[in-house]
Amino acid sequence: MEKISIINNDESFQHLVKNAKRKSVKRIIIISISVFISIVLLLWGLIAMGQYFMYKEMDKQSLQNHTNSLFIGANIQTNSTNYDHFFLAGTTKSNQFKDINGHQIKWGTIEHFYTILGTKAYVENNSNLNGYNNSYRVFQFYPYTEPKIENDLSYLKTLPPFYNVEVAVSFTQEVTFEEMTKQFPTAQWAWIIQNGLLESIEEEKEEAEEMKKEMPTFIPRNYGLVNGDSAYGFHILKDQPFQSAQNFLDEVATYGNDKQEALAILKERIEERGEDATGLNFPYHEKVYDAEILKNTIGNADEHSLKVSGAVLTGTLESILPYLENDVVHHISVGVILPY
Repeated sequence: MEKISIINNDESFQHLVKNAKRKSVKRIIIISISVFISIVLLLWGLIAMGQYFMYKEMDKQSLQNHTNSLFIGANIQTNSTNYDHFFLAGTTKSNQFKDINGHQIKWGTIEHFYTILGTKAYVENNSNLNGYNNSYRVFQFYPYTEPKIENDLSYLKTLPPFYNVEVAVSFTQEVTFEEMTKQFPTAQWAWIIQNGLLESIEEEKEEAEEMKKEMPTFIPRNYGLVNGDSAYGFHILKDQPFQSAQNFLDEVATYGNDKQEALAILKERIEERGEDATGLNFPYHEKVYDAEILKNTIGNADEHSLKVSGAVLTGTLESILPYLENDVVHHISVGVILPY
């Protein structure tokens, strides 16, 4: 008896099987390509979004570095920021310098590292060691509430008169900015004692007394000395002292308040000067901690009545020495010395 197969092995059936396989392979290839393209587009979108926020954070940090230099760091200015970025990460370097009688001295850099994942890290570039930065001395201010101690006046008098020097002068009391400009007309930077500084000095003294009771051999240091790099104050433009103070007060109002409050204060000040405040706005605004401290310190003072406690002078030694004999001088600390 002839056996009959349940599978038809004719050519048409084989052709159908091949077509089905071919279509299945095509479908798999198309799906794979679609999935691959989707993943690539998704990753590209995520990277692009990460880069956008990374660049935005880089711009924000650069602006913050400049803003901070408006309020803190005696005679230190930020003149430029270098951007270095690649596919997944980037860095910013803000360059700091000091102006010593027209000579620009590199003081340091503020560097941050960023990634598209949103992480940010400060890169330590501090060359400040034992009171020196890049081989230049860092001066110190000394509050009028502290007893007089030995200062650098006698040392300065031993230097050649043509040397260019940077000197921090601390006053015997707070004086108005107007009084300071009369006694120190060439001042390049004004020091302000911020709220809480004097109280923190007293706390350090009390802690030192307790330490001395426990350790009789403990030798207390001179409390009250304020490192110039962390001092609060503002730059004084040559021949424009009151405009400089006015700019400083406007900057404190801008960055020491929330956006709407800052706009209202500045609008009022501009109108009081008889100027047009129409269209006043901030393309970017963020409250700054140091400006907020200064706002609480300054109160309602104007550019004439603003209280200052010290100043930075730069110039040739022979031009500076006469000011150092002033009765209002409480302490003198030398900073950068240029032998030319």
